[in-house]
Amino acid sequence: MSKVFSLPHGPLNWFASAKDFTGDNNLGPFATETIQRYIFGTRNITWDGRVFKYGHAAAECQSGYGAYNYALVNISAVLAANAAAGDRRVKVTVTSGGYAASGVIAKDELAGGHIVLNNGVEDPYNMMIVGNDADVAATTCMLDLEWPLPAALTTSAYAEVLLNPYAHLYGGITIGASEKMSVMGIPKVNLVATYNGWIQTWGPCWVTPPSGATAPGYANGDRQAYFLKQGNGSIIGGASGTVEDGLQPAGFIMQRDVAGNNAGPPFIMLQISI
Repeated sequence: MSKVFSLPHGPLNWFASAKDFTGDNNLGPFATETIQRYIFGTRNITWDGRVFKYGHAAAECQSGYGAYNYALVNISAVLAANAAAGDRRVKVTVTSGGYAASGVIAKDELAGGHIVLNNGVEDPYNMMIVGNDADVAATTCMLDLEWPLPAALTTSAYAEVLLNPYAHLYGGITIGASEKMSVMGIPKVNLVATYNGWIQTWGPCWVTPPSGATAPGYANGDRQAYFLKQGNGSIIGGASGTVEDGLQPAGFIMQRDVAGNNAGPPFIMLQISI
C-alpha cells in the first residue's frame, strides 16, 4: 500500500495565521525545497480565503506567471486483470510509449492522479489513485484506489489514468508555446526544477501583464483577465483576446484604474481553483 498518503493531509497553517513563527517554515508560501512535505495537490487556505496548492516543478516555474500542468494522459488501455466488487486495487497495462515514452513508473508516482474505469461504456467510475507499485519493465502496474470498487470489472473494462496535475508543473517561460496546456496556479516565488512549493489558485493575486493596449484594464469596462494563448503564463484583458478561442479565465481586476489605460497593477481576484 502507498506510503505517500501517510503524509499530512492538512498542512500546518503557518502562513494562514497571524502568529509569528520561527524556523524553516516561516517563509510560508515562499518556501521551496526538494523534500516532499505533503501530497501534491494538498490545499491550504489563509485566514482571508486565499487558496494555495502544493506542487512539484518538473521545470522552472517563475513567480508572477502561470504554472502549467505539463502531464499527459499516459495510460489508456483495458485492465490487465479482473477486479471484484470491493477491491481497492486494479492492474492496468503499461506499454512503451504509453507512459513517459518508456513505460517505467516509480513507486507511488501516480498518487494524487485519477483513473476513469469503464470509460466509453455504461457506468464509468472516476476515482483518485492513492498509490501504485513500481513498474520497471513497461508491462503492468498495480494501482491503489481511494475507495472500494462498487462493482466487478473484467479485462474488457477500459481504464484511463490522468496523472496528478500538481506533480508536473512547467513554467510558461520555460516551455514557450503552451496552447495545449492549462494553468494550475501562480507560484509565489520561483520554483526551480525538481523543487516543491506552493502555487496560488484563488484570491487576491498579482499576475504579470503585458505592456500596452492588450493589458487587462486598458479599455473601459475591461475587467476580466485571461491567460494568453501560446503565452508564457502572463495575462491579457478580455477586450484584447478572442474569448471564443477558448482562452482560460484567470479572474477579474480588483482595483480601480486611476487614469485608465492600464494605470493599475493589475491586481486580480484569481479564480482557478478553490
